[in-house]
Amino acid sequence: MYPVSPVLPGDPSPEVVLAKDQPQYEPLPIVRLPGKEWPLISRWRFTDEERAAVTAGADVLLTQLTFGNLFHPVSLEAVARDAMPAAAGKPPEKERA
Repeated sequence: MYPVSPVLPGDPSPEVVLAKDQPQYEPLPIVRLPGKEWPLISRWRFTDEERAAVTAGADVLLTQLTFGNLFHPVSLEAVARDAMPAAAGKPPEKERA
């Protein structure tokens, strides 16, 4: 799986790249949306091998590095590429199967 830019195609919100000058981490393009929680959104794409594995029933794991601190709430969603929100100031709606 790898991060994709633009994060929200068609959304005028500025993108920021986290860890762009930290070689121990992979740079992560994000968009910060306004709202009470100030969500940070990144977009990820499966490799062909990962997509086949998920299709065959593999699970997706989410790892958070907390460095001994409290973790932050996260949301993991599947969103069709043509359903990306545009300038709505809202996180993407979940894709319905």
